[in-house]
Amino acid sequence: MPHLCAIRIKARLSACLVLAAGLTMGLAMGMMILPGAGVAQTAAQTPDADYQRVLDNLLTGVVQPGLEGFARSTESLSARIDDFCATPDEAGLQNVQQGFHDAMDRWQEIQPWRMGPMVALGRDQHIEYWPDKHGTATRQFRQLLRSKPDIYIDRAQISTTSAALQGFPALEQLLFDQDIAAQLQDGTGDGPYLCAYAGAIAANLVQISHDLRAEWPEFADAIRQAGPDSLDYPDARFAATELYRALHEGLLIIASQKLARPLGADAGDANAKRAESWQSQRSLRNIDHNLKALYAIYDGSFRGAGESGKGLVALIGNDLLDRSLRLHWHNAFADLDALPSSMVWLLDQPDGYDRLQAFADRIAFLTGLVENDVGRTTGLGGGFNSLDGD
Repeated sequence: MPHLCAIRIKARLSACLVLAAGLTMGLAMGMMILPGAGVAQTAAQTPDADYQRVLDNLLTGVVQPGLEGFARSTESLSARIDDFCATPDEAGLQNVQQGFHDAMDRWQEIQPWRMGPMVALGRDQHIEYWPDKHGTATRQFRQLLRSKPDIYIDRAQISTTSAALQGFPALEQLLFDQDIAAQLQDGTGDGPYLCAYAGAIAANLVQISHDLRAEWPEFADAIRQAGPDSLDYPDARFAATELYRALHEGLLIIASQKLARPLGADAGDANAKRAESWQSQRSLRNIDHNLKALYAIYDGSFRGAGESGKGLVALIGNDLLDRSLRLHWHNAFADLDALPSSMVWLLDQPDGYDRLQAFADRIAFLTGLVENDVGRTTGLGGGFNSLDGD
């Protein structure tokens, strides 16, 4: 599992050893059935119609409602900010912060779909510029506070500015940094400018969410029309690799970015401020919504949309393997439920690092199952992975 070990080396080499031991134990216990030499032949014989049904269910039945929910949440957030800026007070700030959480929940649920309109024009980065490995946003935000350029409060122009000063991370700093939030609430100092800036960010998120909602059906149709006449997808099986990639890379992102970065090389190197959404104390809440959305790719349904059993599981055709995979998914959910939403709070506890590392090992194990079992059994795994620099 080259990709998996590569990401775990960034956090702790022993995690790969734990994973390897876990896989061996799983084989010994009969909990996992790794495909044999006949898998490639079986996958090649899977009718295109089977892949097509999975594509239809996920891209239209699951993703489209998710985009609708994201659009509604950004509209609500934008309206809350406008109301707050008109008459700022403590209750209004709390209302805006709740709107931020609602919209961020919906974003985390569609975040794994890094394809088509989601990545066109760098939209995913404009929605959330993270990870910011070089502190670009921090430097640019300080400069913004000094010069307060009009372009960042111009709702028609903010989309042309630096991605690092658009989207959820910039809005998070405005709403959850105590000093800045106090200025917003009191309407003092830079408060009016910063409130206008927050309003422009939210309005831009509304526009992006509307663009995604409008453009996704055409992208989904292009995949549904996979075949000899398609320039991008010669057959439905090739198109379905997009689904596997979303699942596999989604787990890799959780492991290598959302967990490995704050964990560091060891407990002494851990830093919760390297985590996603640390200021709003929702780093692990983000992962929870990511995992639920990723599970939907496997299962086929999410938030009442789509159909259970019509995700990638429909291409496996092995009940024992399905039960094993679902068991490990639910174990990951149970582990996460036992953790707080805030990684800052967790890593401040005496046993916090060990608890977070144990959860990271769980995600590494789950990633291995997806890579070996789902990828090989469906015939969709392997090949290019945009996260490994190939």
